[in-house]
Amino acid sequence: MENNENQTQGIENESNAAKRIRLLGIEGEDRIHDGRAEIKKGNFLSNLWYQHKWAIVIGTIFAVVLIVFLVQTLNKPDIDMRISYVGPEYIDTDLKNAIDYSFGEFMKDYDANGEKNISFGFITYQNDEQRKATADQMKQEYGAIMEGHANYQALETFHAQLLSGMVSFYLLDEALYKENDELFLDMSEMLGYEPESELMAGESGIYLKKTDFYRYIIKTEQGYHLRDLPSDTVICILPKITTVDEKMHKDSIDLLKSVLSFEYEN
Repeated sequence: MENNENQTQGIENESNAAKRIRLLGIEGEDRIHDGRAEIKKGNFLSNLWYQHKWAIVIGTIFAVVLIVFLVQTLNKPDIDMRISYVGPEYIDTDLKNAIDYSFGEFMKDYDANGEKNISFGFITYQNDEQRKATADQMKQEYGAIMEGHANYQALETFHAQLLSGMVSFYLLDEALYKENDELFLDMSEMLGYEPESELMAGESGIYLKKTDFYRYIIKTEQGYHLRDLPSDTVICILPKITTVDEKMHKDSIDLLKSVLSFEYEN
Protein backbone atom coordinates (compact mmCIF):
# COMPACT_ATOMS: atom_id res chain seq x y z
CA MET A 1 0.00 0.00 0.00
CA GLU A 2 2.84 2.31 0.89
CA ASN A 3 4.54 1.53 -2.43
CA ASN A 4 1.42 2.46 -4.33
CA GLU A 5 1.19 5.77 -2.44
CA ASN A 6 4.86 6.55 -3.22
CA GLN A 7 4.34 5.69 -6.89
CA THR A 8 1.27 7.91 -7.05
CA GLN A 9 3.12 10.76 -5.38
CA GLY A 10 6.05 10.34 -7.81
CA ILE A 11 3.74 10.50 -10.80
CA GLU A 12 2.17 13.69 -9.47
CA ASN A 13 5.59 15.30 -9.01
CA GLU A 14 7.10 14.31 -12.35
CA SER A 15 7.78 16.94 -15.01
CA ASN A 16 5.68 17.32 -18.13
CA ALA A 17 8.53 16.06 -20.31
CA ALA A 18 9.01 12.98 -18.13
CA LYS A 19 5.27 12.35 -18.10
CA ARG A 20 5.20 12.50 -21.90
CA ILE A 21 7.97 9.92 -22.11
CA ARG A 22 6.18 7.64 -19.65
CA LEU A 23 2.85 7.84 -21.43
CA LEU A 24 4.35 7.36 -24.91
CA GLY A 25 6.53 4.52 -23.76
CA ILE A 26 9.73 6.13 -25.14
CA GLU A 27 12.92 4.41 -24.04
CA GLY A 28 16.56 5.01 -24.82
CA GLU A 29 19.88 6.09 -23.49
CA ASP A 30 19.00 9.81 -23.53
CA ARG A 31 16.87 10.56 -20.49
CA ILE A 32 15.01 13.79 -19.84
CA HIS A 33 14.72 15.10 -16.30
CA ASP A 34 12.91 18.24 -15.25
CA GLY A 35 12.46 19.35 -18.85
CA ARG A 36 16.24 19.44 -19.61
CA ALA A 37 18.08 17.01 -21.89
CA GLU A 38 21.23 15.34 -20.70
CA ILE A 39 23.99 15.92 -23.30
CA LYS A 40 25.90 12.76 -23.94
CA LYS A 41 29.60 12.97 -23.52
CA GLY A 42 31.46 12.71 -26.80
CA ASN A 43 34.81 13.50 -28.31
CA PHE A 44 36.16 17.04 -28.64
CA LEU A 45 35.25 17.50 -32.32
CA SER A 46 31.64 16.42 -31.89
CA ASN A 47 31.15 18.75 -28.93
CA LEU A 48 32.83 21.60 -30.80
CA TRP A 49 30.51 21.13 -33.78
CA TYR A 50 27.43 20.88 -31.52
CA GLN A 51 28.21 24.08 -29.65
CA HIS A 52 29.72 26.21 -32.45
CA LYS A 53 28.36 24.83 -35.72
CA TRP A 54 27.03 28.15 -37.06
CA ALA A 55 30.25 29.97 -36.27
CA ILE A 56 32.15 27.20 -38.07
CA VAL A 57 29.84 27.36 -41.13
CA ILE A 58 30.08 31.16 -41.39
CA GLY A 59 33.84 31.09 -40.84
CA THR A 60 34.28 28.47 -43.55
CA ILE A 61 32.25 30.50 -46.06
CA PHE A 62 34.25 33.62 -45.23
CA ALA A 63 37.53 31.73 -45.66
CA VAL A 64 36.47 30.37 -49.08
CA VAL A 65 35.44 33.85 -50.29
CA LEU A 66 38.72 35.32 -49.03
CA ILE A 67 40.77 32.62 -50.79
CA VAL A 68 38.90 33.16 -54.09
CA PHE A 69 39.42 36.93 -53.80
CA LEU A 70 43.14 36.55 -53.14
CA VAL A 71 43.59 34.13 -56.05
CA GLN A 72 41.76 36.47 -58.44
CA THR A 73 43.74 39.48 -57.19
CA LEU A 74 47.10 37.73 -57.56
CA ASN A 75 46.24 36.51 -61.06
CA LYS A 76 44.86 39.87 -62.22
CA PRO A 77 47.24 41.90 -64.41
CA ASP A 78 48.35 45.32 -63.23
CA ILE A 79 46.08 48.08 -64.54
CA ASP A 80 47.66 51.10 -66.27
CA MET A 81 44.43 52.93 -67.02
CA ARG A 82 40.73 52.80 -66.18
CA ILE A 83 38.28 54.13 -68.77
CA SER A 84 34.50 54.22 -68.45
CA TYR A 85 31.86 54.84 -71.12
CA VAL A 86 28.37 55.98 -70.07
CA GLY A 87 25.80 56.56 -72.79
CA PRO A 88 23.15 55.03 -75.05
CA GLU A 89 25.48 52.77 -77.04
CA TYR A 90 25.80 49.12 -76.04
CA ILE A 91 29.50 48.24 -76.08
CA ASP A 92 29.96 44.87 -77.75
CA THR A 93 33.23 42.91 -77.87
CA ASP A 94 34.40 44.49 -81.14
CA LEU A 95 33.85 48.03 -79.89
CA LYS A 96 35.47 47.26 -76.54
CA ASN A 97 38.53 45.86 -78.30
CA ALA A 98 38.64 48.94 -80.53
CA ILE A 99 38.61 51.24 -77.51
CA ASP A 100 41.29 49.19 -75.75
CA TYR A 101 43.47 49.22 -78.85
CA SER A 102 42.94 52.89 -79.70
CA PHE A 103 43.74 54.39 -76.34
CA GLY A 104 46.37 51.72 -75.69
CA GLU A 105 48.29 52.96 -78.74
CA PHE A 106 48.50 56.48 -77.30
CA MET A 107 49.17 55.77 -73.64
CA LYS A 108 52.43 54.83 -71.95
CA ASP A 109 53.28 51.76 -69.92
CA TYR A 110 52.57 53.72 -66.77
CA ASP A 111 53.54 51.00 -64.31
CA ALA A 112 56.64 50.05 -66.38
CA ASN A 113 55.95 46.31 -66.27
CA GLY A 114 56.31 45.78 -70.02
CA GLU A 115 52.56 45.67 -70.70
CA LYS A 116 49.86 48.27 -71.24
CA ASN A 117 46.61 47.15 -69.64
CA ILE A 118 43.33 49.06 -69.76
CA SER A 119 40.41 48.28 -67.49
CA PHE A 120 37.40 49.35 -69.55
CA GLY A 121 33.83 49.40 -68.28
CA PHE A 122 30.58 50.74 -69.65
CA ILE A 123 27.10 51.67 -68.44
CA THR A 124 24.33 51.77 -71.03
CA TYR A 125 22.13 54.73 -70.15
CA GLN A 126 19.59 56.71 -72.18
CA ASN A 127 18.14 60.09 -71.30
CA ASP A 128 14.39 60.66 -71.62
CA GLU A 129 14.54 61.72 -75.26
CA GLN A 130 16.77 58.81 -76.28
CA ARG A 131 14.71 56.34 -74.31
CA LYS A 132 11.45 57.56 -75.90
CA ALA A 133 12.94 57.16 -79.39
CA THR A 134 14.13 53.64 -78.57
CA ALA A 135 10.79 52.73 -76.99
CA ASP A 136 8.91 53.94 -80.06
CA GLN A 137 11.21 51.91 -82.30
CA MET A 138 10.82 48.79 -80.15
CA LYS A 139 7.05 49.13 -80.18
CA GLN A 140 6.92 49.69 -83.93
CA GLU A 141 9.29 46.88 -84.90
CA TYR A 142 8.60 44.27 -82.24
CA GLY A 143 5.41 45.36 -80.50
CA ALA A 144 7.36 45.42 -77.23
CA ILE A 145 7.12 47.91 -74.39
CA MET A 146 10.44 48.97 -72.87
CA GLU A 147 10.62 49.21 -69.09
CA GLY A 148 12.43 52.16 -67.46
CA HIS A 149 13.63 50.44 -64.29
CA ALA A 150 16.93 49.24 -65.76
CA ASN A 151 17.61 52.71 -67.14
CA TYR A 152 17.09 54.23 -63.71
CA GLN A 153 19.45 51.68 -62.19
CA ALA A 154 22.07 52.56 -64.83
CA LEU A 155 21.94 56.23 -63.81
CA GLU A 156 22.29 55.26 -60.14
CA THR A 157 25.29 53.09 -61.03
CA PHE A 158 26.92 56.03 -62.82
CA HIS A 159 26.44 58.29 -59.80
CA ALA A 160 27.86 55.59 -57.52
CA GLN A 161 30.88 55.24 -59.80
CA LEU A 162 31.52 58.99 -59.68
CA LEU A 163 31.38 58.90 -55.88
CA SER A 164 33.70 55.89 -55.68
CA GLY A 165 36.50 57.80 -57.45
CA MET A 166 37.83 54.59 -59.03
CA VAL A 167 37.76 56.01 -62.59
CA SER A 168 39.20 59.36 -63.71
CA PHE A 169 38.92 59.06 -67.52
CA TYR A 170 35.34 59.15 -68.87
CA LEU A 171 33.66 58.89 -72.26
CA LEU A 172 30.18 60.35 -71.75
CA ASP A 173 27.04 60.94 -73.75
CA GLU A 174 26.87 64.69 -74.42
CA ALA A 175 23.53 65.21 -72.68
CA LEU A 176 24.72 63.31 -69.61
CA TYR A 177 27.98 65.27 -69.62
CA LYS A 178 26.14 68.60 -69.69
CA GLU A 179 24.07 67.54 -66.70
CA ASN A 180 27.28 66.85 -64.76
CA ASP A 181 29.86 69.14 -66.38
CA GLU A 182 30.64 70.95 -63.13
CA LEU A 183 31.97 67.69 -61.66
CA PHE A 184 34.84 67.48 -64.16
CA LEU A 185 38.13 69.33 -64.58
CA ASP A 186 38.26 72.57 -66.57
CA MET A 187 40.15 71.71 -69.78
CA SER A 188 42.08 74.97 -70.05
CA GLU A 189 43.23 74.75 -66.45
CA MET A 190 44.17 71.10 -66.77
CA LEU A 191 45.97 71.33 -70.13
CA GLY A 192 47.59 74.71 -69.62
CA TYR A 193 46.20 76.08 -72.87
CA GLU A 194 42.85 76.78 -74.53
CA PRO A 195 41.81 73.93 -76.90
CA GLU A 196 40.25 74.81 -80.23
CA SER A 197 36.64 75.89 -79.77
CA GLU A 198 35.30 73.28 -82.22
CA LEU A 199 36.67 70.55 -79.95
CA MET A 200 34.94 71.85 -76.84
CA ALA A 201 31.69 70.34 -75.59
CA GLY A 202 31.91 72.69 -72.65
CA GLU A 203 34.59 74.02 -70.35
CA SER A 204 35.39 70.52 -69.09
CA GLY A 205 34.72 68.29 -72.11
CA ILE A 206 36.23 67.44 -75.52
CA TYR A 207 34.30 65.89 -78.42
CA LEU A 208 36.05 62.59 -79.20
CA LYS A 209 35.08 62.52 -82.88
CA LYS A 210 36.46 65.99 -83.58
CA THR A 211 40.01 65.03 -82.59
CA ASP A 212 42.75 64.02 -85.03
CA PHE A 213 43.20 60.99 -82.79
CA TYR A 214 39.75 59.73 -83.75
CA ARG A 215 40.18 60.47 -87.46
CA TYR A 216 43.48 58.57 -87.45
CA ILE A 217 42.21 55.59 -85.46
CA ILE A 218 39.18 54.85 -87.67
CA LYS A 219 41.53 54.52 -90.66
CA THR A 220 43.29 51.60 -89.01
CA GLU A 221 41.87 48.11 -89.29
CA GLN A 222 41.86 47.48 -85.54
CA GLY A 223 40.25 50.79 -84.67
CA TYR A 224 37.52 50.82 -87.29
CA HIS A 225 34.69 50.16 -84.84
CA LEU A 226 35.35 53.38 -82.92
CA ARG A 227 33.00 54.96 -85.45
CA ASP A 228 30.19 53.02 -83.72
CA LEU A 229 30.44 55.36 -80.73
CA PRO A 230 27.81 58.13 -80.86
CA SER A 231 29.08 61.25 -82.59
CA ASP A 232 28.53 63.40 -79.49
CA THR A 233 30.68 61.28 -77.15
CA VAL A 234 32.65 63.57 -74.80
CA ILE A 235 36.02 62.96 -73.09
CA CYS A 236 36.25 64.36 -69.57
CA ILE A 237 38.42 63.89 -66.47
CA LEU A 238 37.39 63.92 -62.81
CA PRO A 239 39.36 66.21 -60.48
CA LYS A 240 42.07 64.65 -58.32
CA ILE A 241 40.27 65.43 -55.10
CA THR A 242 37.42 63.04 -55.97
CA THR A 243 39.61 60.11 -57.09
CA VAL A 244 41.22 57.38 -55.00
CA ASP A 245 44.31 56.72 -57.14
CA GLU A 246 46.40 59.87 -57.46
CA LYS A 247 48.92 58.31 -59.87
CA MET A 248 46.24 56.98 -62.21
CA HIS A 249 44.56 60.37 -62.16
CA LYS A 250 47.84 61.97 -63.25
CA ASP A 251 48.26 59.29 -65.93
CA SER A 252 44.70 59.95 -67.17
CA ILE A 253 45.60 63.58 -67.80
CA ASP A 254 48.79 62.46 -69.57
CA LEU A 255 46.72 60.16 -71.84
CA LEU A 256 44.33 62.98 -72.71
CA LYS A 257 47.26 65.27 -73.54
CA SER A 258 48.69 62.58 -75.84
CA VAL A 259 45.32 62.26 -77.59
CA LEU A 260 44.96 66.01 -78.08
CA SER A 261 48.55 66.68 -79.13
CA PHE A 262 48.39 64.18 -82.00
CA GLU A 263 48.13 65.75 -85.46
CA TYR A 264 46.92 63.59 -88.32
CA GLU A 265 47.66 64.41 -91.94
CA ASN A 266 45.08 62.64 -94.07
